[in-house]
Amino acid sequence: MGFALIFMKNMNRKTTLYIKISIVSLLLVIVYYNTFIWMAERWARSSSYYSHGYFIPLISGYLIWKVRQSFYDNTFNFSLIGLILLVTGALLQIVSAFMRIHFTSGLSFVVILTGITFFIFGNKLGIKLLFPLLFLLSMVPMPLSAVADLTLNLKLFAAKCTMSIIDLLGIPAVQDGSRINFSNSSVLVADACSGLKSLIALISFGALFSYMSDLSNYMKSILFISSMPVAIIANITRILIVSLAANRWGSEFADSIHGITGILVFVIAFILLFSISSVLSEIESLFVNRKEQIV
Repeated sequence: MGFALIFMKNMNRKTTLYIKISIVSLLLVIVYYNTFIWMAERWARSSSYYSHGYFIPLISGYLIWKVRQSFYDNTFNFSLIGLILLVTGALLQIVSAFMRIHFTSGLSFVVILTGITFFIFGNKLGIKLLFPLLFLLSMVPMPLSAVADLTLNLKLFAAKCTMSIIDLLGIPAVQDGSRINFSNSSVLVADACSGLKSLIALISFGALFSYMSDLSNYMKSILFISSMPVAIIANITRILIVSLAANRWGSEFADSIHGITGILVFVIAFILLFSISSVLSEIESLFVNRKEQIV
């Protein structure tokens, strides 16, 4: 009899939880339907910088699913943080809908979803789910104007850095904007080679990699921040390889290896991130051992 009562109580708790999640999900789909369509269209473009956007909700969902037991064990606690986030997100969505700005609407979705989590389940569970929720921000595409500005600045910066290395190597070359001219060939750092796409993707990967590492929160922050210069360094390395190939074997050969070097960017970036993670882990271990020796 006692077992049956416990079973029924757990079933009622689960049923209530599923009903809450279903209602909230339905309301969010209704309110943000146009925003979801906009995001999907941006992800699907052939020239998209957010082709990884499809995977972000799946990854966040998996991270939340891993701690699903916390939902059943949790009791309702009013959260002022949740209420503030809900109001802020709602106001942002109203302004976004009125001005038809999908980018800020996408941001408001994450704010409201986070607010709902805190408000319904309390601060304790909200904090536990904070990363999976904020990780959803990486699926919201930047405005095209911002993409254009960043692309221009990044490709000019990458061309300048590559040119500086070429000068150090003593190879005669002249930079003209984002083009590097050699005596018998040239390399154009086009928009696709600016490194913005790899930067956006690697920031997302860096955040996830840092979160799932065994490092302390402080070291995780350092690892995440390092993903930005790592992405830029990896892209400059790619442009340098293509440039040296163009100088040695001509522009046609450089064009033929262009696609392969695109994969090389991520290979270099992953190696660097794993190396930085190992170094940070070693540093952390040294500090722990010193503390133990002092005690």
